[in-house]
Amino acid sequence: NIEKANCINTGIFLCSPKIFSYIEETVKEGREALADGIGKAALRSDAKIFDITQIDSYVPSMRKHIKPWWIDIDTEGDLVRARKFLIRNACKGRNDLLATYVNKPIENFIAGRLANTRITPNQVTILTNIIAYISTFFFLEGSLLLASLLTFIVSFVDGVDGKLSRVKLLSSNIGRMEHAFDFLFEHSWYIALAIYLSKVHGLSVILLAAFIVLFDSFFSYCERLLGEVIKNRPLADYGRIEQLFRKFDGRKNSYIIFILVGTVLNGPFWSLAAIAVWSFISAVFYCSRTMKHIYALDVKKRHPMSNEKFSKQ
Repeated sequence: NIEKANCINTGIFLCSPKIFSYIEETVKEGREALADGIGKAALRSDAKIFDITQIDSYVPSMRKHIKPWWIDIDTEGDLVRARKFLIRNACKGRNDLLATYVNKPIENFIAGRLANTRITPNQVTILTNIIAYISTFFFLEGSLLLASLLTFIVSFVDGVDGKLSRVKLLSSNIGRMEHAFDFLFEHSWYIALAIYLSKVHGLSVILLAAFIVLFDSFFSYCERLLGEVIKNRPLADYGRIEQLFRKFDGRKNSYIIFILVGTVLNGPFWSLAAIAVWSFISAVFYCSRTMKHIYALDVKKRHPMSNEKFSKQ
C-alpha cells in the first residue's frame, strides 16, 4: 500500500528460520509468494532493508566504479537491454584515447556477438597472440605497413578476451597471464623492427629497442610496486594527474600509432626513436608519482595528523 518508495524488492532475501511462520500465515490467507511472507514480517518490523549503495563500488582491477545494479527480465527486450548493460560495464575505465574512442565500440561489438557462443576467452587470447606474432614476422621481413596494420587489429581484439571472461563469468587465475603474454608480443614488435632497420642503421637502432624494453619494464614495476603498497587503487587512476597522463602515456596503443605514422612517412627509424623517448618520459613520470605517493603514505603513518597536507593530488 506504499504509494511512494525509495527502493525496490529485487527478490533477494537473507532469511532466518522465522520466515516460515510468516509464510504459513500468508498461505492461510491465500498468498503463497515468498515476498508475501517478507511483507508480513515487514508489517511487524521484523524485516530490514539492505542498501546496496553502501557497498564500495570501486574495483581496482577495472580502474572505475561499478555500482551494483538489478534488472527484472520478463521479456526478450529486457534480456537484450541487460546484455548490453553487462557488456558496457565490462569495459575498463581510465584508458588511453585509442582504447576509449576506437577500440571500445569494436570490443563491445565483438564481445556481444561472442557472448552466446562456445568461444572462450582463452581461445580469443590464443588468436590474438597468433596475429601478434604474424605481425612480428612481417616486421622482421620488412613488410612494415602490413605489420603495422596487424598491430592495430591486435589492439582491437586484445581487450575482447578479458571483457568476454567478465560477461560470461569465466575469469580464471590462468587468464591473468594474458598481460605477461601481451608484454612479450608487444616488445617483440619493437625488437623485430629494430633488427630489420639495423641493416641500414646499425647498432643504434638495436639500442633504441633495448631502451624501450628497459623503460617499459621499469614503469610497469612502479605500477606493481604501488599496487602492493596501496591496495585500493592502481597508479594510473590514483590521482587527477595520473588519470590525465593515462590518456596518452607510453603504452602499446601510443606506440603503434608512432610506428604507423613513421611507416607512412617513410621514417620507421624515427618511430622507434619517438617510442624510446616517450617510454623514458612515461617511466620518469610514473617513477616520480610512485615515490610521491609512497612517501606521503609513510608520512601519514608517522604523523596521522598530517593527512590533509599529504592528501592525493
